[in-house]
Parts: sequence; C-alpha cells; structure tokens
Amino acid sequence: MTALFSALNSVAEETKSAYATVDWSVAETLIALEQPPLAVGDVKSYQTWVKKPQLPKDTIDLGVRLQPNVEQIATLSHSLNQQSLTFIHSNFYTALNEKFAPYGKVYNVEFYKEGNAWGNVVAATQKIGNIIGKPQAVHQLLAKYEQDIARYRPLLQKFTERPIALVQFIDTRHLRIYGENSLLGAVIRQLGFKNAYLPEVNTWGFQNIDITELAKLPSNTRFVVIKPYPNNIATALTHNTLWQHLPLAKEPLILPAVWTFGAIPSAQRFIGIFANGLLQGGETW
Repeated sequence: MTALFSALNSVAEETKSAYATVDWSVAETLIALEQPPLAVGDVKSYQTWVKKPQLPKDTIDLGVRLQPNVEQIATLSHSLNQQSLTFIHSNFYTALNEKFAPYGKVYNVEFYKEGNAWGNVVAATQKIGNIIGKPQAVHQLLAKYEQDIARYRPLLQKFTERPIALVQFIDTRHLRIYGENSLLGAVIRQLGFKNAYLPEVNTWGFQNIDITELAKLPSNTRFVVIKPYPNNIATALTHNTLWQHLPLAKEPLILPAVWTFGAIPSAQRFIGIFANGLLQGGETW
C-alpha cells in the first residue's frame, strides 16, 4: 500500500498521465516512450523474463497478469483525483476488458497476430504512441533501433556464414524454436543472418519441438540459447547421447534473458546481447 501512495504522490508532482497494463510488451514500450506505467502485472516475473527496460521502483504490482488484483485497481483509480486511468494491453488479455472498464479507458493493441511479425510490432507501437499522444517518440525509438542495426551489422558480417537457431528450453526434452517470422527472427535477419529453422511457426513466432528434431537442422547451425531455462538442463544434456553427438552442441551460445514475445525495446536489447555474445562470448550453462 505504501508503494501505491508513493506512486500516486509522484503522479501528482509530475502531472503524468496514468497508465496501467498487465502486458509486458506494452509496459516496456511505455517505458521506452518515457511514459512509464503506474501499475504492471506480475512485476517480479517481469524482472526475470524481461529484465530491461527496468520498471520504476515504485511500480504497483497488479498481481497475476490473467487474474489482476481488482481491489488494487479500484484503489488506484479512485485515488487519481482529476486524472483518468488508462489501460492498454494486447488482445491476449481482452477477457479483462470488462473488469477494467469501470475504472478507466481500455485500449487493445496487437503485437502478435497473422501477418508479418515485425510489421505487426511496429504498428502496435505506433498505436500506443498515438494513444499516449507521443507519435514522435515512436519515430525516435524506431530511428534508434535502425541506428543500432546499422552499427552492428558490419561488425557481425564475419559470423553470418552460419545459420542461427534461436531456442529456449521448456524442459530437458522440449524447446521453443523461433522462426523467421518472429520478433528475434526479424532482428537476426536485419543483421544479415539466416535462420536455421524454416518451417511455419505460430503467431508468436515459434514452434515447440522435441530435442531430437535438432538433428534436422543444418550441420553448421549456430545454436543460440536464451535464458531463463530449468535448472537441470545442463546436467540433463550431459547425459543425453543424441545431444552429445550433435555438431551444434559443441559450442552453444548462451545469452541472458530477453523477452522473446516483446516489442521494440526487447528487439533493440537483443541486438546488443546477440552481438556481444558473438564478439565476446556468451554466458555459461
């Protein structure tokens, strides 16, 4: 409750508009557009899966994203005086619209749907910019992203002869593998790389595969693992005969956590994480 009133006092002092979201992609976008949300769903898990951009320390935790704390929302809404609370989230959370509607305006954006993954993310970002009245900030965000691509692309050219497999371990036998039409797939393509996984992917840009399917990837594939993953993965792989015989298992590139279902800020952060991993070496299991 102390955090709630601290946030409200900050709002009053800075006359910020009041935005709330259960959607981490919206949250990171609002922060990047310098309009950080007052309240976000599942703050602790955001710090594990998204990490950066960091949420302000006084961010109110709305609880589980699919089951937010309505009491907290009501208290926040009623304490804003003349300010109105605005909720923004993707269509994945549209079931919550009726819960939020009594407490403020509700907007839905769609980062992930049928069509071009990168184009969808850009369009959703532009919509958020229009909602908060900062379309120019979106132009600046996209320009900075393009500058980073242009800066790193020549530095990474010597690595582009090997296709990239972008994965996250679900458990010791199953992985999410990200295809060309995904957020991070778009990033590596813009950096000049080919994706090792060419089959169709879902609207979130990935497919779940069994570890045995890694044998179907090109023999020169660079295997890129994005954290977090279950604690027993490294031990399990040392006892997996198939894994031990895969060429891609010899030098996996382990990268820190980045929100693979994110927006422009996650894509931009991945540029640096991926580049630093290739140029300086990744993390350890």
